[in-house]
Amino acid sequence: MAFKKVGMSPSCEINLEADGQHHGYVRIPFSSHRSAYGWLPVPIMSIKNGDGPTALLIAGNHGDEYEGIAILFDLFRELTPDDVRGRLIILPAANAPAVYAGRRTSPLDHGGEGNLNRLFPGKQYGAPSDMIAWFICSELIGRADVIFDLHSAGSSIDHWPSCKVRMMDDPEKDAMQMDFLKLFGVPIGIVGDRAHETTLSGEAVPGGVIYVSTELGGAGRITPWIRDLGAAGLRRCLKRMGVLRGDYEVSEPEGEVRLMAMQTGDNYVVALEDGLFEPRAELGEEVDDGQFAGYIWDLKRPWRAPAELHFGRGGIVFCKRHPALCEVGDTLFFTLNDYEGGN
Repeated sequence: MAFKKVGMSPSCEINLEADGQHHGYVRIPFSSHRSAYGWLPVPIMSIKNGDGPTALLIAGNHGDEYEGIAILFDLFRELTPDDVRGRLIILPAANAPAVYAGRRTSPLDHGGEGNLNRLFPGKQYGAPSDMIAWFICSELIGRADVIFDLHSAGSSIDHWPSCKVRMMDDPEKDAMQMDFLKLFGVPIGIVGDRAHETTLSGEAVPGGVIYVSTELGGAGRITPWIRDLGAAGLRRCLKRMGVLRGDYEVSEPEGEVRLMAMQTGDNYVVALEDGLFEPRAELGEEVDDGQFAGYIWDLKRPWRAPAELHFGRGGIVFCKRHPALCEVGDTLFFTLNDYEGGN
């Protein structure tokens, strides 16, 4: 008998090509002290009805970003195959070990800081976070026409709600993406011109897959009005791409979407010392270049005058640090500026 060398690779319990509504787990092999022959359960669901486009819906890429998780849980329970024309693949807790731990990053690998969205394209036989990234790249991206990656800011940051796309120099796809920004209906629509290496966008966009991401609040909580805006916006976008049937009822967007460009280095306000962060600007506020932004107080020398913070480039305050304690290198704010493109 010939010797065979085999690997323990991630596997999926459900048939993603089958019509109907299905749920199960992606099994991530993980031999641990607690469970020598164990595997980690990553929930996966699908709804398929004949031919049509495929939308890949992801949340929990970071484990403490909860609005998207709730939106996808609810969507799967609401929809039936009769509502669908094509296929939905739903990965509602992508970095499942991080989600179960209530952390941005997985406690199981990479020194307890396994950041799934910095590990793409992953490794088939790597650590758990590497294997999850590999499974998404090898088994899911190629099936998708559009990826909706529902992020929030996580427990260390809060965001003014946004939806973001990356232009692809494809007139038909870019027109659909601009429609997505308007249909999503959150206050800010960000038009990007780049996708970062080692992220899911960096794997999807170069391969021609439309990648739509969000920042739906944050601070490690679910904000009802943001969650509801995101849920309604996602349904409108799914109907626009044709994966929800034409007579599926969706609401109209509630307000105008302001188109903004992706941030650059001078949009950031960063802590240059440790201490107590006292912000003096709010999310969604319009600020000027150089405007006063807040203080950092020295906790060990409270008799000292606090360090003053100022915005570099003004604009809309899009991001604000949530915990009061900060250290050198922490992002405290960043702003966004209006998009000057032609669409």
